[in-house]
Amino acid sequence: MIFKNAIHLLISHFGLTFKFLLYKVIVLAVAAALSAAFVYPTLQFLLSSAEFAAVAKGDFFGELLGALFSGSEGFWGSFSPEMQTSLRSFGSFLADNASRLALLGVAVAAILLVVRFLNGLGNFAFGSLIDSRMSSNAKLSFSGVYIRNLGRAALWHLVYVPLTFVYDVLVLAVCYLFFVVLFSVISVPAIAAVASLMLSVALFLASQAVKLTLFSHAAPAMITDRLRLRAAFKKSFSFKGEKRFGPLFSTYLVTVIAIMCVNVLCAFATFGAALLVTVPVSYLIMLCVQFVGYYTFEKKKYFLTEDTVIRPKEEKTNDNYYDDFDEV
Repeated sequence: MIFKNAIHLLISHFGLTFKFLLYKVIVLAVAAALSAAFVYPTLQFLLSSAEFAAVAKGDFFGELLGALFSGSEGFWGSFSPEMQTSLRSFGSFLADNASRLALLGVAVAAILLVVRFLNGLGNFAFGSLIDSRMSSNAKLSFSGVYIRNLGRAALWHLVYVPLTFVYDVLVLAVCYLFFVVLFSVISVPAIAAVASLMLSVALFLASQAVKLTLFSHAAPAMITDRLRLRAAFKKSFSFKGEKRFGPLFSTYLVTVIAIMCVNVLCAFATFGAALLVTVPVSYLIMLCVQFVGYYTFEKKKYFLTEDTVIRPKEEKTNDNYYDDFDEV
């Protein structure tokens, strides 16, 4: 029911997709400018080196795949002698430029955090737009909502972005270890590769659904009920006496899988052109699921479309939808 209503909500307010796309383009422009200033010079220095040219000249990726699927006990020994020499030379080059690599890593991590922070500010603003349409069918301007909620959105994402960044890094590390362990346990190389990839991706998708479930009520609580950050976190992480973890987890898991499949298929079918629509739609459907879930479990009435109002089951007998609204 949450997923179905979220789809209906998205369709009834599909015009937000193009505003979201414009905001994403602005964020990408900021990321490109920062990358050109702090990442590109070091990256160009590394990639233009003679050591890297020697590696690139050979069939590195072909030999890497051959080593993965060869089933030989010595992974390093699966590379040709020429490639081994080139890789050793490139490794020594990287070791000599360890300080540049460290600065490059810091710059990339900082840019990723800035991009996630800016995306988060936009998500908070678009969440406020969705909330206003669900609560009172009001259509507010994005710029006004963005500026008005800038302080609370910044506070929320100063906490949320680092937490989820660390979580995602740990999840990727666990998935990588899971892949390596499975690959080493299964004796048949082809089966080992397929099974390891499949189960590692499944673990990653499930971990993302868990993250989304845990944080699902935090931002809506701050936007809809104007709760402070601490109270919003407490509400989001409190599952005692509530049967919402299971429904939310399954809804988010289906949503994440659907988003991944749609984006991958559309990218191949249209040579990437459809991503201009599917990417912003993916973000908006996650926001719609988040707010529909919040309104559902908090037993709040909401506008699904301009003419359709969803009421909690125990409040179906109340004929006047506007009884619970405060007079302005």
